[in-house]
This record gives sequence, structure tokens and C-alpha cells, in this order.
Amino acid sequence: MSDFADPGPNAPTIQSMARSARRRFGSGWEAGKRVSFFILLVLIMLVPLGMVEGVIEERAATKAQVEEEIGAQWGPWQTVSGPVLIVPYETTRLQTNSNGEQKTIVDKHHAVFTPEALRIDAKTGVQKRYKSIYEMLVYGGDVTLSGKFAAPDFTTLGVTPSQIGWNSATLVLGISGVRAINSISLNAAGTDRQIEAGVLPYHPFAEGVRASLPLTGTSPQPLEFTLALTLNGRNQLSFQPLGRQSELTITSDWPHPNFIGTPLPASREIGPDGFTARWSISHIATGSPLAWSTDEYKLQPEQIATIGVALTEPGDVHQQTDRIVKYGILVIGLTFGTIFVVGLLKQDRVHLVQYLLIGASITLFYLLLLSLAEQMDFALSYLIASLVDIAIVAWYAGATIRRLMGWFTGGVLAAVHGYMYVLLQMESYSLLSGTVGLLVALLGVMIATRKVDWFALGEPREETQA
Repeated sequence: MSDFADPGPNAPTIQSMARSARRRFGSGWEAGKRVSFFILLVLIMLVPLGMVEGVIEERAATKAQVEEEIGAQWGPWQTVSGPVLIVPYETTRLQTNSNGEQKTIVDKHHAVFTPEALRIDAKTGVQKRYKSIYEMLVYGGDVTLSGKFAAPDFTTLGVTPSQIGWNSATLVLGISGVRAINSISLNAAGTDRQIEAGVLPYHPFAEGVRASLPLTGTSPQPLEFTLALTLNGRNQLSFQPLGRQSELTITSDWPHPNFIGTPLPASREIGPDGFTARWSISHIATGSPLAWSTDEYKLQPEQIATIGVALTEPGDVHQQTDRIVKYGILVIGLTFGTIFVVGLLKQDRVHLVQYLLIGASITLFYLLLLSLAEQMDFALSYLIASLVDIAIVAWYAGATIRRLMGWFTGGVLAAVHGYMYVLLQMESYSLLSGTVGLLVALLGVMIATRKVDWFALGEPREETQA
């Protein structure tokens, strides 16, 4: 009798066990190759997406150049500063020459005074200007500055009344785009004054207008003024109010304001027909003194508090297209993932060329969207581009892989495009919504592949025998 029991005819041999181990190892390697292949494909699609982003940046730069050209003809970003009252005065000093002789030297100085109270009322009417396929926002503005200067006080400067040139006083208003002024008038002390273009070297502003404002007497009284101007500009209207207390009101027929500077409006009303915003500003917030000598202090307009409004255009096609291209890798990844998972479940093999052609179709969706959006409404452009992209991808996947793949891929791509458009409309919750969408997509992949035997990939299906 043998010492070993008969293993029986169905017992696995060492050779069959080895072959089974090699198949399982080979199947695991096959799964790794397929997943690596999928990841590599998605990364490859970053190249054409980057090229699309380059096209968007180029078109945006072209639009900015067109805006500069229109702005040069219509008017720039307007900033109105001041006004200030400038009064010259003289001081004398003795100078001794090499021979010991003394000579009296007269030095000329200028004192700058800001208003005791200032009120600014601005009203803008917004228009659109076109050049080629591009459009930009411009405005015509009516601005009224009224207020009162207190009687100039020279006691802190140690200047006697006889040294003050009251008759040479000047009112100066800073304006960044003087050439875009249509009309301007000044009434001071109940008298209309003549406005002159340009500023002098000792004036605190780089550009602006001035008016001679002779003050008679040795002790002038407070001076009331009203300065009205109409001007053209584009995109932005801002002010640098100088004075002890300034009240600013801006009214416009544009319903999409972007308030700039510090502080923000104390009150504002925004509706479909426009907006009204009001500011109340103390001289402490402006960052400039109430009065100074040009010898002791030099005003830095770029450091003065600037407040105003920018006319924001919602739905800029280049900004929106750029935003959605940033999600492009997710759209491609989800589409490729759909094909990959369905291919696993149905044991379909999808060639590299098929993946690349589908990825190219999705990439061209963004170029089609941009080219259409520059010609028509963005929502309609997105709808047309999405339908074209979905139809091409669904038809190709159904014709080259299997019909079920085409229907399923088209449905997923339609859902993704729709979800991306919803994300575009969100501001505060776009990141949260995008993250939730990715989690849902990942959960869907997990559910669909929960019964996939990754070690069995590449093995032929076992035929059932009767």
C-alpha cells in the first residue's frame, strides 16, 4: 500500500497552479497598463487645452488694445482731484556777498488751501462703442463741485498780510483726462470766472485746469464756489476729494457698478435701471493736510484716497471662456473615464486614436465657444457649441465602439457641459459646487466598478458549457 493518497483526477497540479499564478500576475499587469494608459491620455490633453488658453489670452489682449484705441479717442479713465486754492506770498532774507555787502533777497512761495466743505455730484450716462467685433463701455459725465473755502489763514506760516499776494490767487482742479472735457465753468464769489487749461510746476496735480481768482483786501472772507464740467471717459470714474468734509454722490444708468477705493459708499441703491451711491469723507481719511506750503509739503496724488466706481461688464466672453477652460481637464477626464469604465464593464477595447479624436473634439468645443461668443450672446453660444460637441462625440463613440457607448458618453458629456455652465453663473459657491460635483462623479465610478475583478482584466471570458 502506498504511503500517499491518490489526489484524484480533479486535483490541481503544480503546473496548473503555476499557470494560474502567471495568468493572475499578467492580469494584474494588464490592469496597471490600462489605468496608466488612461492617466497618460488625460495628461496629454493638457497640451491642446494650454494652446486654447493661449488663444483666449491673445484675443483678450487684442480687445484691451482696441479699448485703449477707443479710449484715446473718446476719453481715458477719469480721476478728478481737488479743488484747491493757491495763494502766493513772499519772504525776504539778507544775503552777504564775498565783499561783506548785504543784499535783500525776495523769495516767492505758494500756500495751498483745501475747501472747508466740498460737495461733488456726478451723473454718468453709459454707452457702448464698437470696433470690429469688440465692444467697450464709455460714459459721458456731468460733474458739479460746490463748496466753500474758509478765509486763508497764514498765521501758522509766520507771514504778514503785506507779504501775501491776494490778487494772484488761483483755483486749481486736477483732471487726468483734460482733453476729454466737453465744457467747464466756474462761479466764485457770485462771479463767473475764466478757466485756463494746464497747470503750473508748483501746482499739486500733474494735469488739470486753473482759474485766476483774485482776492481783494488784507483779510479776505470765506469764498463760495461752484464748478461744473462735462467730460467723457471709459470704464471708471473716480475722485480724490480734498477738504475738511466732503460729500460725494454718483448716479448712473449702468446697473453693474464696482465700487473702488476706500472707504466704500455710506449708502447705495442698485437696480435694473442704474445705481446711486453716496460717500461722506473726512479730511483724515484723505491722507492730506488741510493747508500747506509748497516748500514744506508736496502732495502725492497717487497716495491720496481715491473713491469712485468702475463700470463692470458682466459676462465678458474672454473671462468666462477662460474660466471654463480651466475646468477642461475635468471635462476630458470625466468623458474618458466614462469610456474607460463602460469599456471595462462591456470588455470593449478602445484604441489610442479613438481617445485622441474624442479629446480633440472636446478641445475644439472651447474654440468654437469663444468664436461664437465674440459674435453673439454667451448663453446661446454655449448652447450651440455644447450641442455640436455632444453630437460629434456621441456619434463617433457609437459608430466606432458600440451604440450603447455613444448614448452613454453623449449623456454624460451633456450633463458635464450643463453643470459647467451652472458653475459659471455662481460666484460664492462655485468651488463648493465643483467639489461636490467631483465627489458625485467619483462615487458613480466607484459604484459602477464595485464588482470589477481588476485581476481578471485581459483574460478571455469563460464559456459556459451545457
